[in-house]
Amino acid sequence: MKRTKQAIGILLSAAMMLAMLAGCGGKPSTSQGGRDNSSGAASGSNSPSRGNVMMTFGTGDTGGSLYPAGAALSQLWTNSVQGVKCNTQTSTGSFQNVQDVASGEVDVAVATADVVLNGYNGVEPFTSALENVRVIGAVYTSVSSGVALKESGLEYVHDLLGKRVAVGPAASATENSCLDAFEVMGISAENTSLENLGLGDGADSVGDGIIDAAFGFAGLPIGGQLNLAATKDIVVLNYTQEEIDDILAGNEAYIQSTIPAGTYTGQDYDTLTFGVKCLVIVSADLDESLVYDMCKTMNENSADLAAGNAILSEMTDSSFLCTNMPIPLHPGAEKYYAEQGLI
Repeated sequence: MKRTKQAIGILLSAAMMLAMLAGCGGKPSTSQGGRDNSSGAASGSNSPSRGNVMMTFGTGDTGGSLYPAGAALSQLWTNSVQGVKCNTQTSTGSFQNVQDVASGEVDVAVATADVVLNGYNGVEPFTSALENVRVIGAVYTSVSSGVALKESGLEYVHDLLGKRVAVGPAASATENSCLDAFEVMGISAENTSLENLGLGDGADSVGDGIIDAAFGFAGLPIGGQLNLAATKDIVVLNYTQEEIDDILAGNEAYIQSTIPAGTYTGQDYDTLTFGVKCLVIVSADLDESLVYDMCKTMNENSADLAAGNAILSEMTDSSFLCTNMPIPLHPGAEKYYAEQGLI
């Protein structure tokens, strides 16, 4: 009987303890430092709340410089901008890229300033004004570079009258610049064989003796031409100063430029030519904070970009990056560069 009373007492004590524990556990603990475990984010954090962003980057043909420039920026943004995953996509070049940004086919692209300006204003070959395109920065200068085999005897671009010439993909910046230059010299499809070949294929065709010369309108050195110079003796075709003056008079985006001696193996002289800034473009409705972060990352990592790819060396000059643009900057870009005192 005594053991029975003891057992009942133990059971009653246990029940009271359980009730007390249940009461203590009726509210969640607040000793987690303000952390909301359901979201995994610290309360009051200053970190951006941007979710995952998948971006497509329109570049160019792999024999030119649009592609490596786009690939370098794409990797940088993927590695350094919170939430961003950026994938590159090849294209026929600037004309397609401007159209694709305007239509939303790609989120970001690289294109030469002359083509960007024509697209924004709806100048041929564009059929309407693409007024929703904006610039976020410049990455390098594209120059007109024409090469031939040294054994051909060709020296100047005007020597190409009646020859077989690769002028880049159809509707590309290379073709556009070639046609502008050739018009000054009286060269046209009626008196010269103008072939639409990619920058790499064009240079290869010169090496194989299929065509006489090949052009690129890209950052230096142009990959396809660099490869050709490594295996064949080449000549980099020159313009006269009078020809350059006439070419510049016909397009406000063009600037006089030079292909320095030593750019290609065996090139022991400076070559007079013309060029244009190559721009990074986006749609006007791309998120402002995202564009701000993209510009910030480009500017702060310009030295590393240049170290990894020589054509991007001009980006280390912040004034090159954001000034003398042919069309408006994106608001996010304008905000960042203004804060830095660059514009």
